[in-house]
Order: sequence, then structure tokens, then C-alpha cells
Amino acid sequence: MTEKEIRLRFAPSPTGYLHIGSARTAFFNWLYAKKVGGKFILRIEDTDVERHREDTISIILDSMKWLGMDWDEGPDTGGNYGPYRQSERLDLYKKYAQKLLDEGKAYRCFCSQEQLKKNREEALKVNEFYKYDRKCLSLTQEEISRKIKSGEKFSIRLLVPREKILSFSDNVYGNFEVNSSNIEDYIILRSNGMPTYNFSVAIDDCLMKITHVIRGEDHLSNTPKQLLIYDALNFGHPDFTHLPMILASDGHKLSKRHGSISIESYREEGFLPEAVLNYIALLGWSYDEKTTIFSVKEMVEKFDLKSINKKASKFDYEKLLYLNGHYIRELKEDSLEEILINKLIKKNDNLKDKVNFLKEKLAKIIPITRERVKTISGYEKILVPFFNEINYSDDAKNYFTKKEINIKEILKSSVKSLENIDNNSFNTENIEKELRGIAAKLQLNLKIIAEVLRIAIWGEPVSPPLFETIEIIGKKATLYRLKNYLKSIA
Repeated sequence: MTEKEIRLRFAPSPTGYLHIGSARTAFFNWLYAKKVGGKFILRIEDTDVERHREDTISIILDSMKWLGMDWDEGPDTGGNYGPYRQSERLDLYKKYAQKLLDEGKAYRCFCSQEQLKKNREEALKVNEFYKYDRKCLSLTQEEISRKIKSGEKFSIRLLVPREKILSFSDNVYGNFEVNSSNIEDYIILRSNGMPTYNFSVAIDDCLMKITHVIRGEDHLSNTPKQLLIYDALNFGHPDFTHLPMILASDGHKLSKRHGSISIESYREEGFLPEAVLNYIALLGWSYDEKTTIFSVKEMVEKFDLKSINKKASKFDYEKLLYLNGHYIRELKEDSLEEILINKLIKKNDNLKDKVNFLKEKLAKIIPITRERVKTISGYEKILVPFFNEINYSDDAKNYFTKKEINIKEILKSSVKSLENIDNNSFNTENIEKELRGIAAKLQLNLKIIAEVLRIAIWGEPVSPPLFETIEIIGKKATLYRLKNYLKSIA
């Protein structure tokens, strides 16, 4: 590694799926690494024993791969600064904790959790800010040895210097100064041997040569505690960028009640990775006031840490849908065709051996439906009536009850006219000609004829372009549906 090499990291905790906010953090790190020709490192922070879920690691990694974010170093790719899982780095944390103990920059604390909780509650009763009273700092070496020998558990606390000004500059929020006297001697190594977040992340960032830290705004308050670790171990400080919060459209914290918030969910709903990346890039960053659509290549070229907005972003699901619709329309037809065939086969076993049939149909379906859909799942719903038999809802059966038109006459006339079209000539042009003839014969507006046929062949009052839809469904299936609907309203 040269002195000029810029290194960034994304360090998720495997406690759940890849949240939209975490995905944005990962993407901004990835973008900046790509822009400056740096390295993007993936590190798994899996020392939260109570919340740890091993199965979510593969889900997080799969979601990142689906989005197209590759990493130069990580738990599955290796690298010169591993291991890349914190649970495999425990000896390192113990080593540096011991170093701080030896240098008098940390001390053992034998206070029980129960006692500490009681102290906090008592301080709260009198509206006082609780800070550990350094009770164990005054223990003699003999007392410490005796407690250890008797089996008393202890944690290790950092000895925070008093009246030290901790300063750092953030690319989004500017300059910060914090007096260390406001920070208690916090625990860096728990009694179970597990490191606390602020200790492990500082150790890892330094040992992995991380030059730039891009993370959520909620970590701003952690930065001074990490600066204390850097200083105590004579490490240099990385460059900091804290990203604004992502709020729901109602201004509250984004949560499950506002809809899907995990990348896995958006993937299942039928969003394209290009659309998701484009959208999360706009959550806190902007190139100008008007451009909203960027390819990944364009984002890499235009991304700038100084262009990140400090104002909280509001998640707009409709905007994400709009972008997804755009990217669906931009997909090459053969790519979209492949996606849809895989989706159809996955949900319909009877189509597994009919790939050529599906390709032939989709070649006609895609041009007349592409403009109407915003998600791949939405596309699936549109495709179903082209391939599966229609089951009429009560609303469909009673749709014309209060309308003063002779539905049965329209249906019977349509059956007769479409039967007259030769199988080899059953195309859009001839279908339109026959249906216009029915409208003229019955002295009805073509819109009325079309409305009746949509309900009969599609089961809904809205369908893709009618004449083209009838051609794609085919003569046999169209006639069957017209007759079937006629029976259902008899």
C-alpha cells in the first residue's frame, strides 16, 4: 500500500437485513473509493452476542452483490489486513487493551452491572448527569490481584484525560470541539472479553489503514470517544463524513410501518438494482437542482463528499417507483425478457418447458406493456392474464348490471365476428376491423364494445391495448373467455 492509497470501509452488524440507510452508507463509501481509485473494504462487526444473527451475513453480502457493490477486501475475499470479522479479531482487542493497561491509560473495573445501574438511577432521581466515579481507579495492585485471584469479573475502562479538547472536522457538518471532561471513563473491553463498539471500530480502522470514514449522522456522538482511542494508541485520525438521517415522508424515523426498508424486500418487490442505487444516491447527495437520473458510471464521475447535504432526507417511495419504471423502460428487450421468463417459470411449473413459447409471446407483450409498469412484480401481474385462465370476481360479473346496454348481444356478436377470422389472419388489424363492424352494426360507441371485451377477456376494466391483447391471447383462448364470461352472467 502506498501513502496515497485511499481506503474506505463498510462495516455492517449482522443483526438483520441490509437496511436502506445502511445500503446508502455502503454505496457512498463504494462510490468514493471508485472515484479516487481507492480500496473498498467490507468488515463484519459481529461482536454483539445478544443480537447477532449468523444467517443475515449471507443476506447482507448477497444484497450488496445484487446492487453491484464489489469489495476489494472482506471476509470472503481475504486481504492483507484481516481477519475481516470482528469475532475473529478478539486477540487484537485484548492486546491493545493490555497495552493501554500497561501504559496507565486504562484500568480494570470490578463494579457489577447491578451497582452501576443503581448509581445511574439515583443520579436520574436528582436530575444529575451520571458519569462513572472512577471508584476502581484507586484500587492498589494488591487489591486488583486479590480480586482476580478470587475469580471476580472485571471490565476494562479507558482513563479519559480531563480538560482535553477533542477536535475533528467533518466534511458535512464542519468543525467540532468536545471537552473530554464530558466523557466518562467508558468500558473498552467487557467482562466477557468482548470489545465495545467505540474501541473495536477505532482499532480496526487504524489496523486496516482506513483513511476515510463515511457513516451515518448517528455516529457523530461516537467520534470523540474514538478520537480518545486514536490518541491513546498514537494512531492517526481518518477523514470523517457523516451522512444525514433518512426520514419517512411524514418526518418520522424510517421504519417498517412506512413500508419496505430492506434491500431484500425491494428486490422481492421487483425493483431493479440500478433504480435502487440511483435513488439512494439522491438521499443526501445532489449534483445539481434538476438532474435525478444517473448511471452508476455518471455517479462515480460526479460524486463529491462536499456535495452531501446536511439536511435530513425524506424517503419518497413514489419517486423510487418512478425511477424504477424509467430503468425498466431503459432495459434492453432481451434482458427484460430473460428476467420475466425466470419470474414466470419460478411461479408456474407448467411453463418450465415452454421457454420458446414464452419468448415468442413476450416479444409481442413487452412493447405494449413496458410503459405501464413500475416494478417487475407489477409486470408479473400484467403477464398473468396472457397465460392463465381468468377467474371472474363478483365485481366483474356484476360490472354491467346497472348499465343500459345489451351485454349478451355484444358478447354473442363478438364471438361470431371473431370466429369468422381465419386462424392465420387473426391479427390486430383484422380484430379491430371486426370489432368496429360490431359497433356500427349495434350502433354503439366502440368504447362500449371494448369495455365489455376487456372485462370478458381480462377480468378488469383496464387492460393493455385491446386489439393487440386479443391477438396475443389468441383466437382459441379469446373465444373461450368470451363464452365463459357469457355463462357467468347468464
